[in-house]
Amino acid sequence: MSPDNTVQVTSLANLAQILPYLLGHYPDDSITLHAPGPNFVDGPTMTCPLPDDPAEWKTTAETAARRFAAYANDQGHNPDQGVIIYLTREPRPDQTPWDTAALLAPVADWLTTELMEHRGVVLQTIGLVSNRWWAYECATEGCCEGEPLPSPDDPTSITAQMARLGRTPGPRTRDIIAEFRPTTVDLEILKDLHVTTFRFKSRCATSAGHDAMLSTTCTQIDAAINQFRSGATALNRALTTQLIVGLQDDAAVDAGMILADEDLPHARRLWAYLARHCADPFTQEAVPILTLFAFTAWRQGDLIAARVALHDAITTDPGYELAVGIHLATIDGEDPRELLAAIRESQARRTAHLQHAVQIASEYLPATDSNAERYREALGSATLVYEPETFADHQRLIARYGTVDTVNAALADIRSGRGQLKDEVAARIILGLQDRGARDATMSGGEESDLAHERQLWGDLARRCVPPYTDMAPPLLTLLGWVAWREGDTVTAAHAFSDAIDIDPGYDLAEFLLEGVRNGTDPAPILAVVREEAARFEAGRADLDNL
Repeated sequence: MSPDNTVQVTSLANLAQILPYLLGHYPDDSITLHAPGPNFVDGPTMTCPLPDDPAEWKTTAETAARRFAAYANDQGHNPDQGVIIYLTREPRPDQTPWDTAALLAPVADWLTTELMEHRGVVLQTIGLVSNRWWAYECATEGCCEGEPLPSPDDPTSITAQMARLGRTPGPRTRDIIAEFRPTTVDLEILKDLHVTTFRFKSRCATSAGHDAMLSTTCTQIDAAINQFRSGATALNRALTTQLIVGLQDDAAVDAGMILADEDLPHARRLWAYLARHCADPFTQEAVPILTLFAFTAWRQGDLIAARVALHDAITTDPGYELAVGIHLATIDGEDPRELLAAIRESQARRTAHLQHAVQIASEYLPATDSNAERYREALGSATLVYEPETFADHQRLIARYGTVDTVNAALADIRSGRGQLKDEVAARIILGLQDRGARDATMSGGEESDLAHERQLWGDLARRCVPPYTDMAPPLLTLLGWVAWREGDTVTAAHAFSDAIDIDPGYDLAEFLLEGVRNGTDPAPILAVVREEAARFEAGRADLDNL
């Protein structure tokens, strides 16, 4: 502080009272380590939460001491110049303040011992319990034990000195976490989260499906922020659960950081609201949302709330890189706008890709409209009567030719403009094409003039592979990709092949064709092979007479 803004720390009572001004908040149930600088408040400071279980305190204390010694050295402050320790904890229901202070005493010893191992010198260890203070370095029995913190009416108290400087104590940790931690369990929300998670994963089974869901999540984020801006205090359950699940996508988190920057206060309310609805067993889902909350608080200059939220996120998932990176950035004093600029650049590239991908996916993405249930019922009925796994070899061959004939009839209907396939016919083709021999026999080998009709058929059939029948889509997507490649549309081809592989990572034909697209291979030699195989297949019809 400047000479005109000097705070006099002249007693142990002053030393105890300055903690919330030193940190900017009062750390409930924590270890705080501070290496005083020339004006006391200068110098490195670190806070570490104390676990609820005292059996974990020794390990916590030793780890905190080691980390602080390294941090202080990194900040150019040798811990042998002196360290002050603060231990804060509120009594549990069966404890008095004196009981709690006695429980904290060994923590002081463990910290002192570990700091000495790293050449640290402890100046004082202050315990703060129920607005009383203990000085553990004082060896006089009964002295410095359980004294009340100085009254603000005392002109020499830290509170009075700070008030004269226009400063107020920071909030308590418990008040900070109340903004974003769940306090009650909404059973209806938890039930909906299970359902929403299943649906989301089903729709993201392909790259195109994932891109479409990402677009939806971005729209929902914007809509939710607008609702809070308009005075809403809550969201409906459907939007709440969809946002929580949608924000598990890293790309959606990046989009959230950008969208939040247009209205930080209401975005902060949104992230806090969503985090409060991530009760057990969905605490893991809170991690990206807490990270968004922390980034927004950081942009607002609220480093304390940011770090407390990041602590929750990192404790739940130590491997969540974005939370770890932001936490380190807040410690290193980096400008959040630099991170935001990098995210904007990445998001711009992703948005361009996303818009293109969504447009492409509309050709074959599983239906989500009123037709979806009809398609599902048709496939369900067909699977009950069509069981190729029970077929003998000759039955499988007959079924294969039957599938090819049905496909040819469907193409004839499309050419003549007779409208959509009947649901039962479409389901039968989809099931028949799970046989790779039938799939190979239906690969496009005809003239270019017929490619549009084939593409229409495969796109229609792929859209009918709705959950839980998404795993039937790879043959349709592969056939669609092959037709698109023959048309010169390598973008759609690559997307279709990739989506087939996403659903079935072992789908060899899609992998082979995708490699050809990526390598710029001419499809003509493959087409020649396809035509040879088609001719051989047709010639084999004569063998049916002998079965």
